[in-house]
Amino acid sequence: MSSAAPITNALTIDVEDYFQVSAFAPHIARSEWSTRECRVERNVNAILEMLASHGTKATFFTLGWIAERYPQLVRQIVKEGHELASHGYGHERASDQTEAAFFADIHLAKIVLEDLA
Repeated sequence: MSSAAPITNALTIDVEDYFQVSAFAPHIARSEWSTRECRVERNVNAILEMLASHGTKATFFTLGWIAERYPQLVRQIVKEGHELASHGYGHERASDQTEAAFFADIHLAKIVLEDLA
């Protein structure tokens, strides 16, 4: 019998869609986000199934923009015992925002996520 301590890991998931990553910012305007095919629901459900099959929990850093459009997905994350965390509302870099804009983004995300959790 081994006396080694069990290995503990932290697993975090960013809940955002492919068109919301910074690399696409020069190619896909924020005003176009709502016109794009969303894959986030399918992908997060696949991750939830994988985590459940291994009895593993994770922290899901979720965009407020996503939470507004997929409230049932956010509720499912919480229902399955995962931690819900804020990834901001609009996925803008903090360094690209004024202090007031950053506060407004975080505040809006907080309101949206707390209403669903």
